[in-house]
Amino acid sequence: MKELRRISILFSLALLLALGLVIPQPVRAQVRWQDLVLTGGLSAEGYRGNLTQVTISAVDSTEGASSVVGELGVRGGLLFFNQPGRSLDLQVDAGLRQFSAWGFKVRDYAPREWVGQADITYRQTLTSLGDLWIQGGFDGRSVNDRPPMPLFIQPGYRTVSGGVGLRLLPMRGAYVDAQLMGEVADYPTTALAPQLNLLNRKALGLETGVTWTGLTWGAERRVRAYLGFGLSGYGNQRTFDPDDPHRRDRTMTVGATWTLRSNYYVELGVEGTVNRSNSSRPEYDALSLRAVASAPLPHDLSLTLFADLTDKRYVTKTDFARLVPGEEADNASVVYLELARPIMVNLDGAVRLGWNRAETDIGDSYFKRYGLSVLLRYRPRER
Repeated sequence: MKELRRISILFSLALLLALGLVIPQPVRAQVRWQDLVLTGGLSAEGYRGNLTQVTISAVDSTEGASSVVGELGVRGGLLFFNQPGRSLDLQVDAGLRQFSAWGFKVRDYAPREWVGQADITYRQTLTSLGDLWIQGGFDGRSVNDRPPMPLFIQPGYRTVSGGVGLRLLPMRGAYVDAQLMGEVADYPTTALAPQLNLLNRKALGLETGVTWTGLTWGAERRVRAYLGFGLSGYGNQRTFDPDDPHRRDRTMTVGATWTLRSNYYVELGVEGTVNRSNSSRPEYDALSLRAVASAPLPHDLSLTLFADLTDKRYVTKTDFARLVPGEEADNASVVYLELARPIMVNLDGAVRLGWNRAETDIGDSYFKRYGLSVLLRYRPRER
C-alpha cells in the first residue's frame, strides 16, 4: 500500500510538471472541456444464483436478492492543447451508486460505491516515423457495506498505470501500432474480507496490432487485428512450491474488431484469451464475442445495443475452487438495450434493460443480474 501511495504521489507530481513545462503559456488559455456529461439515474435490479451450497463462508448468502439503485456520475475530457504535431488531454470518469438491497437471510444491506478514473495522454508526431503516445492513469473504487452473493459489487481498490505506444505511418493503407503497458494494483483489506490483499499485483503487457481503414457503402470502415502478451505477479499469493513461492500469470490475447461508422454505428469483435500460471487454480481459456450497434429511430429516438458474451473454461477442474473476491467478474457476460431521446436542450433521457452473468466467489459457479434503469444525461454548453 505504501508503495502504491508513493507511486500515486509521483504520478501527480509528473502530471503537474507536464502541465507546467509541456504547455506553452499562450496555449494554456486554450484549455477547455470536451464532451462533459452529467448523469443521474434510478435502477431496479434482481440477482439470482444457486449459491447457498457453495458460499460456505458467507452465512447471509441467498439464491435471490433485489435492490433499488440511485446513481450520479460525471465524465468528460479536459483538452489542454491539440495541435497538428502534438496534443495533451485528460479524461475523467467518476460516479456514486447508492444501493438499497433486500432478500438476504440475516439483514438488509445498503452498500455505497464510489468510483473514479483519470487518464492523461500526450501525443507527439515523429515526422518520419508516426505518432508517439505516453499515457498515465489512476483508477480507484471504494465500497461500504459490501453485501454477500449473489449481489456482486467489486471490492475497493486503487491502481496506477502507465504506458507508451507508437503508431507507424501507413504502409499500403495499413497502420501498425504497438504499446507497452504497466500497472500496480492495491486492494485494501476489511475486517470481513482480510484476504483482499491477495489480489495485490504488478502487471506488464505488450500489444501489437494492424489497422485497415476504408469506405464501405459510403460509410467509414475500420478493421483491427491485434496480439497481446502480459505478465502479472501476485506477491501475496503462495504456490506452496519452495522453488517458486509466489503466483505468476502469463496471459495471451488475440482478437479482431470490425467497425462501421456513418449515421449509424456498428462494431463487431472477437477475442481469445489463454491464461497460464505457476498455480494451476487460475489457469483458463476464454472466448469473447462483442457487438455494439447504435442507430437513429423516428421521433428523435435512438437505439443502442451492447453485448459482450464470454465463455470461460478452467484447465484444471477443482471442486469448490474458491476465488479471491474481486476475481469473480473476470470475463463476465454483459448485454443491455437502451432507448434514448432528447428531452430539452442539452438534456437526454434513456431507458435501459440490462443482463449480466459472472462468476461467484466459487470458480465455475455463476450468478445472473437483471436490471431496468431510467437515466438522465445533461451536457453543459461548451464555451
